[in-house]
Amino acid sequence: MRVCMQTRMQNSGGRPSARRPMEDAMHVLDIGQFAGRGAVPHGSLADLISRIGRPDFGKSLLALSRLAVGADHVTAFAEAPGDRIGTVVAENGGPRPLARTVAERYVRHHWQSDPVTRLLRGPEGRRIIVDIDADDVEKGDYRRDCYAAVSLGHRLSVAESRGARTMRLNFYRARGEDFRPEDVERLGGMAEMLLAMLWRHEETAAADENPEALFNARLASLAPGLSVRERQVCALIALGVTSEGIGLRLDIGLNTVLTYRKRAYARLGISSQNELMRRLMS
Repeated sequence: MRVCMQTRMQNSGGRPSARRPMEDAMHVLDIGQFAGRGAVPHGSLADLISRIGRPDFGKSLLALSRLAVGADHVTAFAEAPGDRIGTVVAENGGPRPLARTVAERYVRHHWQSDPVTRLLRGPEGRRIIVDIDADDVEKGDYRRDCYAAVSLGHRLSVAESRGARTMRLNFYRARGEDFRPEDVERLGGMAEMLLAMLWRHEETAAADENPEALFNARLASLAPGLSVRERQVCALIALGVTSEGIGLRLDIGLNTVLTYRKRAYARLGISSQNELMRRLMS
């Protein structure tokens, strides 16, 4: 099921002359091999975190995706037991809601034909990155409705199964605009955190809960020894609020904020905001 993506991208013709079987054309990687690699743009990440559970989460995800891997179009879908699937995110640049149109077609007619669906029905707990080119999609109506009709050509997906549920996040570029190996590397380093945020967004949106309250509850579960103030400071750090902003929000001095942060990080066994996010989203 593996084809070297670098080789495929560097073919002088740009596209294969004959259609290959889908499972021969895909490039499938385990997310675990990218652990500790790739950098997440901090400003965009903080903005995305602050919008978990809100209607504008998708727009923030698209902005981060453009900055990180140059994606033109982003969709995400959650599958539940009983062959039920729903749209979590559908965003694209420009005035026309093309991503929403494609997502509706995908959910109604084509998701069972997506090779990612088959891959996620493999070993439980699978977390993968899948590279698919529109020219490699075998089913003609799926290729027409979800790629050709909106001029999409190359797709990278990060996907995960959790028991009987799955989440898939798809990044697209326009036809003729291939993703590069370094995009795959960067996406691999972000994949675990992005999937965790998508799961949290879906749960939060369904429950209509406040992300700050969710983070507070998660911190209480992770480290019962944290004080109320330590939880509050960490929750606001996770939401991207600066130390000065936290002080204003909680009506305490900057040095007090830094003291609470230091104590909380020590109790959690971490030393940075990125590590805090990984603990909260795990």
